[in-house]
Amino acid sequence: MSMKNRNEDGFTGLEAAIVLIAFVVVAAVFSYVVLGAGFFTTQKSQQVVHAGVTQAASNIVVKGNVYGISNGTNLASVNELQFDIGLAAGGLPVDVERITYTFSTENATPYNIPKGTAHTANTWWIIANSTDIKGSLLNEGQFYTIGIKPTTALVSREQFNLELKPENGAALGVQRTIPAGITNTTLLY
Repeated sequence: MSMKNRNEDGFTGLEAAIVLIAFVVVAAVFSYVVLGAGFFTTQKSQQVVHAGVTQAASNIVVKGNVYGISNGTNLASVNELQFDIGLAAGGLPVDVERITYTFSTENATPYNIPKGTAHTANTWWIIANSTDIKGSLLNEGQFYTIGIKPTTALVSREQFNLELKPENGAALGVQRTIPAGITNTTLLY
């Protein structure tokens, strides 16, 4: 009988080694799956962060002042708005033709202003740009002068909101008030 015990002892050691190897193989496969899922999640998180930073970055800014233009001799109202836009420091290039302008006042609900021809009601147009701009792509160090004619004229002490929403990036809100004294070209505050 003692011979039989020796054979069983050797067989038990072999079984233990096989079970240990099986555990190691299963653990290796499991860790590979977990690491693969972790790498995939990290890559997706990185893409989401980069997309969020791109969307949150305010690309465009108003360069200088916003002016109200009065057409006519009455000088009782502002008929057009004029201002320069450019890129914020480190901003990505913006296609000026694809900016959406939304206009509102206390008495008027927000409405979009489409691109049109100069001095036509409810349109926006490009008045001028930097001398080196070809096309409508706004790059760092360049500017466009934009003209906007709202649907109705703006009177003294009236406040308006203008939202500029580029194709990519954050919207820029411009809020100004028409001063009490209106001239042909009035600085809006």
